[in-house]
Order: sequence, then structure tokens, then C-alpha cells
Amino acid sequence: MWKKPWGYAEGATLVAGLFVIGVLLQFAVGSVEWELLRWPANLVGLFLVAGLIIGAFLMRRHCYFCRFLTTAEAAVPAIAVGSLLTVVMGLTRQVAPGHPAADVLGLTRMLRFWPFVLTYLWMTLIVGSVGLRQLVHFRWQSLPSLLAHWGLFMALVSATLGSADKQRLKMYCLEHQPEWRALDDWQNVRELPIAIELNRFTIDEYPPKLMVVDSVKRPAGEGKPAVVSVDGNFKEAVLQGWTVRVVQRLENALPKGMAAMVDRMPGDMMSHIGMQTGGMKLGKRGFETYKGRGGAAALLVEARRGSTVRRGWVSSGSYLFPYVPLKLTPTAELVMPDREPSRYVSDVNIYTKSGRSLRTQVEVNHPVTVEGWKIYQTSYDENMGKWSTLSIFELVRDPWQPAVYLGMALLFIGAVLMLFMPRNNDDKEKEERI
Repeated sequence: MWKKPWGYAEGATLVAGLFVIGVLLQFAVGSVEWELLRWPANLVGLFLVAGLIIGAFLMRRHCYFCRFLTTAEAAVPAIAVGSLLTVVMGLTRQVAPGHPAADVLGLTRMLRFWPFVLTYLWMTLIVGSVGLRQLVHFRWQSLPSLLAHWGLFMALVSATLGSADKQRLKMYCLEHQPEWRALDDWQNVRELPIAIELNRFTIDEYPPKLMVVDSVKRPAGEGKPAVVSVDGNFKEAVLQGWTVRVVQRLENALPKGMAAMVDRMPGDMMSHIGMQTGGMKLGKRGFETYKGRGGAAALLVEARRGSTVRRGWVSSGSYLFPYVPLKLTPTAELVMPDREPSRYVSDVNIYTKSGRSLRTQVEVNHPVTVEGWKIYQTSYDENMGKWSTLSIFELVRDPWQPAVYLGMALLFIGAVLMLFMPRNNDDKEKEERI
């Protein structure tokens, strides 16, 4: 080894050495603290990386190691180890930001794992060195490779150095109460340049379902439990030998007699009364339509098995009253599970310090962007269900994201051009690599 020209063995040895150094750093100083690279420290880091690449290029004629940076023998082992660590990260459950690693080595915080960071830094230096060489000795035939290398370099540098400036906050908004404070990963309160006021939270739900459970509330039957969806076309279905049909359906209802109590008492007191009363007793009284908060779907069903007939109400319940089952046998009940949301939306007003006011809707997978902040709907008060007066938003700001996207675009364009532009080996280019 170490006889010129260096090959893959030397390249692999260099990467292995970086990995060992990374492990030693991991035990000596702990995980990488990206927070130390917040602006303008990451700008200094960018200049240092650029300085190393330019310095290696200027020294290439006098230093064989600097020339080795631009070879495939250096790049392939680095890519192999980087890809392996990335696969490990994908297969290992990563802990949430702000939490310590779940393992001794630190693989569950891979983005802060020193060997991972050093390997990607080595890859960045290699990609940047190749890109600089191709830029200085530019030829049209090398344009696809040039774009690919510079795109990858830009994406790697922007994603790593920019991660310290990325802000990911969680905001809890109650109805008609403008909120400008949010919590970071360490539960610290942060004041923001934007405020969100929740006007109304709504949920679109899937049709109610029916299933049979045993005495300990487990789905009856072996394997996948049988569940039927009671949509508008439902007539009857067979569940665990019982033929079930719906006699009456109420979309929003309360047990009879409860509506008057709800209108007179606070909701938290009614929740306590409902729990004390019990679902079986509530079901025997029947249900009535109720348009106010706390109503839930209720079905009057008839279940037959042979000569045995059971008739009664079932409901998933709400924060005002518990679920109501229909007793089939001493060890089996017909129940309605909690209805699943198909879509939930928050109607909000957004205010900025610049005086801008915006009324819009925020829903899952459809974020709203305001002055560099992306606002995502993440959750709500699940105990209140569709009657929730609370929305939980995630606010994300990443000022380096445009540079990452630009790098990925250049990488894509370079890859496409490689398919159409002929490649011509250049002797001068070969001399630069030796």
C-alpha cells in the first residue's frame, strides 16, 4: 500500500481512519452540536470548506494527496461508507430532536454521529475538488458532470451547514385567541414575528363502523377482525355470525335527556356526569338529535343470530358521554369504534409584524407559507374530537432550503444531460488527475 498511484485500498484506508477518529470523538466530546454553527458561524464554516478545496487545487502539482482527491479511487470508498451509514440510519429508529441517543454509540442520532459527519465532509471535499477542477478546465463535453458535481456539492453543504439555522417549532392555538409564542424541541418558549388566530377547526370523518368485541374489549374472532363500514349504501352485514342491520341513524346525537343538561351545565361537568352514568344505561334511554358541541353518531341496530334478536343503540361516544355498546351475549358486544378523520382543517387568521393580515386554511400536507415560515397542521385535541377548540401547528423556517433545492436541480439537470451529450476523454484532464 501507499505506492503511487494510490488505489481503492488507500482510499478505503483513509475512510476507515476517518471512521475511527469519528468514534473516538464521539466518546471524547459527545455528539456533534450543530447548534454551534448558527449564522454567522456556518458562513465561516463555508469559507473554511471552500478554502480547503481551493488550497488543495492550488497544491495539486506539489502534493500527491491533493491530486488523489479528484480520483474515483478516493470517491468510491467514501460513497460506499456514506451510503452504508445512510442505510443504517434508515433502518434504525432515530430519536426525536432534543432527546439523547437511545444507544451507547449514537447510531440513533445519526445526523450528530461523528463518523457520519466526517464521512460526508470527506465526500464534500472530494466532490468540490472535482467540480473546481472541471470548472477551471471547462469543456462543453464535461458540462453534465460539472453540473452534477456542483449540484451535489451545493446540496451537501447547504443541508449540513444550514441545519443549524433551521427552526422547527410547535404552536398551540385556541379558538379566537391570537398566539405568537411557540415551543422548540427543548420546550423553550419562542416569540415569533407572526401570530396565528384559530377561527374554527373542522373534521371530515369517515362513515361510522361496527365490530364485535369480547368481554375484555378485544375484537372477536381470530386473525383480522371483521369490521363493516356503515355508509349511505349500507343495508345489512354479517359480523361473527350475527346479521346486523341499521334501523335508524343519527349523525350528531346525545342520549335522551342529556341535551337539556348540557345546555345548562359546563362541558367538563357533563363529561363527569356522563362517565358516572355509564354507556349501557345511556343506550337504554335512546338518542335524540343534537346540533351543539359534544354530539356523536348513534345507530339504532338490530342483530339476529338464529332465533336470538338484539336491538338497541350503539355510539362511539364523545367527550360528553362514553361509548354505548349493544350487549349480544354475556361475552360479546356490538360496538362502534371511534370514527377516523378523513380530513381536518383549521380556518385561521395570520398576522405579521410588517402589518400583513391573511385569512386562510391550513390542513395536513397542505402547508401555508408566510414570510419564510411554513405552517403545517399536525394535530388537535383528540379528546374533544371534531369539537376540538385547539389546533396544533408546526412552524418550520429553513433559510438555506432554496440553496438545497437549487443544488438538487443542478444535479438532476446534469444527470439528464449525461444521457444525451457524448463524453470525450481528454488527455489534459487525465494529466490533472495523476
